[in-house]
Amino acid sequence: MENWIEIMVRTTQEASEIVESILLDYGSTGVCIEDASILDENLDDNFGTIISVTKDDFPDQGVLIKGYINELNFNDNIFNNMKAEILELSNHLNIGDFFEIVINTIKDSDWENSWKDYFDVLTIGDNFAIVPSWKNYDNNDNKYIINIDPGMAFGTGGHETTSLCIKNLEKYVKSNSSVIDVGCGSGILTIAASYLTKGRLKAVDLDQLAVDVSKENFKLNNIEDRVIVEQASLLESENEKYDIIVANILAHIIELMLTDAYKLLNDDGYYIVSGIIKDKKDELMNKAIAVGFNLVEETSENDWYSLVFKK
Repeated sequence: MENWIEIMVRTTQEASEIVESILLDYGSTGVCIEDASILDENLDDNFGTIISVTKDDFPDQGVLIKGYINELNFNDNIFNNMKAEILELSNHLNIGDFFEIVINTIKDSDWENSWKDYFDVLTIGDNFAIVPSWKNYDNNDNKYIINIDPGMAFGTGGHETTSLCIKNLEKYVKSNSSVIDVGCGSGILTIAASYLTKGRLKAVDLDQLAVDVSKENFKLNNIEDRVIVEQASLLESENEKYDIIVANILAHIIELMLTDAYKLLNDDGYYIVSGIIKDKKDELMNKAIAVGFNLVEETSENDWYSLVFKK
């Protein structure tokens, strides 16, 4: 099993954005920023997914930036060059008298399991409960149960974008609707749709890992025989038509699908999209209308937006 190198940089807020860019330039697969200023924000998202934090959870001074590089792509030469580039910033801006850079080795298994401590049962919309595969749940309210093990794929249900999509599926999926989930991630939206329709279901994702995780989750929910699952680039290779196309991905990716989505929707079908930030909403809306869609509904949670278009 491959390990990961964690690079921790303690610096000022002023330097944090540039340090983040340097870590990414050197191959970090992601960046985590621990900044006490988050305590000044409203952390209540009404979904029960925000972990309570205090000042004790953050560095006493400055900002802590963490990057992660596969150990196969990391060596002393890379570290020394990276450190030198970050230190060079001190000639142009304040990196802090408390500046430090430290590396640790993290076993891959820690990545796979540590997040489970923060994932609990979630209720979404009027009908759904999302239950991690390792949790017990007494279904006293007769909810539709979505058993989920997202693994390393996106989609636990806790993010606003997923919740908005599920709520819109509740509104617009009819008993015989055909549904395709584009960028299916963990398959959570397809599982939700399976409770709402007896119609045809399909899930596609460009990432083979997401396809594999979705298949496992469909088995967990006993719908593997109902769903066609494929590795595919958006709707480029799709030939069938659908009553519902749902996509919980970034706005610029949703835009790439507009023409194909319009072509592949049945008349009066719905294109349900989420993952849209406020600054991108109006641009996406105008482009969808230009293709021929009618905007039916706009919903939001914490500056994340979901739009529902009708053909």
